[in-house]
Amino acid sequence: MGAGFLLPTSQTRAASVYTAGHGDLGIEYTPGDTEFEAHWHIGAGATVDGTAVSGLDGEEFAPGDLVARLSTTATVSNIKVANGLGVSTGTTAYRTGSNAYPPNLGFAIEEAGDPGDWLDETITLTLTGFSGPGALAISQTIPAVGTFVWFSSVGDGFTQNDNKWDLAVGAHQHLEIWFTQPGNYDLELTWTGKYIGGVGPDVDVVGSGTFGFQVVPEPGAVGMLASGLLGMMFLRRRVA
Repeated sequence: MGAGFLLPTSQTRAASVYTAGHGDLGIEYTPGDTEFEAHWHIGAGATVDGTAVSGLDGEEFAPGDLVARLSTTATVSNIKVANGLGVSTGTTAYRTGSNAYPPNLGFAIEEAGDPGDWLDETITLTLTGFSGPGALAISQTIPAVGTFVWFSSVGDGFTQNDNKWDLAVGAHQHLEIWFTQPGNYDLELTWTGKYIGGVGPDVDVVGSGTFGFQVVPEPGAVGMLASGLLGMMFLRRRVA
């Protein structure tokens, strides 16, 4: 990757925490603008800060106002995904992006207007920055076709198209999002496209957002650790 790929490690985390239910990383576009508005779009009924999001359309958050928390694990069985994570097949990694691996986070290009308003009816999503204690890979498995790795923090060469993914305008897809270690991660994503639907010259449009993820052990393990720490504190107080 280029020298600008690494982000500084985040020292603060967002106040709101998204843990379950449907949500998307997406963009909104207003004709005439030269920038996309990147945001989290969390669906109605999804869990944020321990409560269900209300309203038919859910709720939107600026990239820095929310963090996705996950704890489920899966075995890395596909060699492409393993290479994208820099691990061997058979390794256990943290995974999210579906109901089985919550939160059910996807990617949406549904608020960018009509497909015909964009060159090739696509908008390109690129992983432009990353920080975290481990590695990241984002893959897509299409039955009877195969597995594609679209994004990897290990390097462009481990991805299908140099850490770029062309999404059809109006599309909504969920991928497999993998992390190798627990801890806090920041992903900077950049959307680019050429708007051709106006009455004047075509417009090159770009927009970026840095999205936070908290990867934590299973709740039972956290509880055991917390109980152990409280017990140690109690013993120390008694000794004192």
